[in-house]
Amino acid sequence: MNELFDKLILRMVFTLFLCGILFVYKYAHGFLYPSSRTQIFKRFFPSKNSSDTIHLFSRLIGIGIIFSEFYFTMSDKFYLVLIDFFIHAILVSFIYLISVYIIESIVLYNFEYHDEIIKRKNMSYALISFANSTAVAFIIKSVTSVSKSSIIVLLFLWLLAMVLIGFSTKTYSLISKLSFNRLLVQKNLAVGLSYLGFIWGWTFIITSSFNHELSNIKWYSIQVILKILLSLIIIPIFRSGLIFIFKLQDDFATHMKEQLSEEGNAEIGYGVFEGSIFFTSCYLTTVITGHINFGNFYPVF
Repeated sequence: MNELFDKLILRMVFTLFLCGILFVYKYAHGFLYPSSRTQIFKRFFPSKNSSDTIHLFSRLIGIGIIFSEFYFTMSDKFYLVLIDFFIHAILVSFIYLISVYIIESIVLYNFEYHDEIIKRKNMSYALISFANSTAVAFIIKSVTSVSKSSIIVLLFLWLLAMVLIGFSTKTYSLISKLSFNRLLVQKNLAVGLSYLGFIWGWTFIITSSFNHELSNIKWYSIQVILKILLSLIIIPIFRSGLIFIFKLQDDFATHMKEQLSEEGNAEIGYGVFEGSIFFTSCYLTTVITGHINFGNFYPVF
């Protein structure tokens, strides 16, 4: 019975300690994002601005995803466990915030938080920001899992992952028929939903490519790149297969383009179509690239 109470007390201590890390994360967020400092440090009303609510909670969900990867090993002394967790948690928190800043600088370089969220209450901007925050969180969680407790390996894999996700965001114009900047200015949700499926699809491709044992940095990096190249071959096959099997019609025809140029409007359903098809194709691709174990299928001579 005493052991159960001891474990309960230790869990409560870790809970309070984690809340302390979140408090530090709040101030770090305010430091790296000065435009949102007035929003994050005053009393927040979720119903007042739904776009701002999505934007804020995307950061909270993201840090929650990352912290879910941390483990406490009680074989060491209690204070050493806390110090080790504190260092890694603070480092990963800063890496996460910097990563979100980099991705949003690449994707949303023509837009500002204060203009789009505070003034215009742009839901499409908030949805894209939500997609970026959660996508980066899953990638950093995967990188943290592979790096174990090595800070040097963590930093190297983080840089590699940021290069990959940065390049992947540039392929949106090649995959989607929607005009990103124009529709985002018009607060059209179709581009937000389309981008959501797009970036989440790429996130699962990248995290799947990182999901193998690291013994040598050079060969590990080569294997990551090869998995992504293999995914680029398989994704179009799944996409075509989904469209053919379920008789999906890509109705973004010439008259639709003319309608978009005249009215500046795009149906939400088409954004759902683009995002869902690409996301599902990427998800199925990870089964082929990461879930096939050949074992002794090929004999060794």
